[in-house]
Amino acid sequence: MYLKRLAIVCIITGIAAYTAGRLFDHIYKKRWSTLFFDKADALIKDSSYYDIIFLGNSRVHFGINPFYVDSVTKLNSYNFGYGGSDMQDIMLTSNVYLQHHRAPKLVVFSLDMGGLTKNEALKTRFRYLFYLDNDTISKHMNQAGFLTSLMKIFPFTKYSFFDEYNRTSLFVKGRPYPMFDHNNYKGFFNIHQHTNSHAGDLYNNQTDSDSLWEPAVAYFRNTITALQQKGTMILLVSPPEKRTSANRGTAFKKTADSIFTSISNEYHLKYLHFENDPLYIDDYFVDDIHLNEPGTRIYSVQLADSIKSTYHYAKLRPY
Repeated sequence: MYLKRLAIVCIITGIAAYTAGRLFDHIYKKRWSTLFFDKADALIKDSSYYDIIFLGNSRVHFGINPFYVDSVTKLNSYNFGYGGSDMQDIMLTSNVYLQHHRAPKLVVFSLDMGGLTKNEALKTRFRYLFYLDNDTISKHMNQAGFLTSLMKIFPFTKYSFFDEYNRTSLFVKGRPYPMFDHNNYKGFFNIHQHTNSHAGDLYNNQTDSDSLWEPAVAYFRNTITALQQKGTMILLVSPPEKRTSANRGTAFKKTADSIFTSISNEYHLKYLHFENDPLYIDDYFVDDIHLNEPGTRIYSVQLADSIKSTYHYAKLRPY
């Protein structure tokens, strides 16, 4: 009798946990679809071809709008940048992209010193826990400290690994995002509609370290090599930065710039610099390094013009 009751309790508990997990999945994905899951689905579940993809951190995610790039180049691009990405996360994005898509003609890397620090971004990439059927993602998330084998059997257990903020987001409805003039388009998103707007605490510009993390350089090299082996051209860019940015002139920024320049020379890559362009007056920034939406229009068009002038159009045409 005892074993029978125990079995019934286990079955009921399992059903309840499974049902709650499915409900939480629906709520969480809906809450974060605009910022994360729409893009993750395009990366992992879709196989559409893109002539150009953009990789990097928040200065890509919220800074490069494919709408204006496509309008200028007449090509098809997608923004696969994620806020807070380090080089390991960028490498993972690139590797997973190549698994599900034909190699793009061009990959544009946005570079700054944040990519070379030990951010351990994968430890907070909880959205990847929804895609553990992908062996590459499962492997990297396991290395980041998640019990992926357990989550594959009992998916609801992933919520025990969430931080407080992400668990709370299951029960607190977020405010609706303002939508206007292609501000949410093919992976790009920027809600700062007016010049001279301020981000407040929207962007976290702090890194866990202000010193070089050597594995980041290796991750970047591996990513470049994998793409070049597929015949993809690579463009490196240094994005716009406010003239009064606290990052300017720091020892670590100089180190990062030196590393990126060395890699561009080693792999014979074009490296474009926009950080000192007089086009980007202070009114186009929400903080030291992030553009508002009017600023992103200027940057996206300028970047598109640079792509057209740097690469012969025939090389970038669709297959």
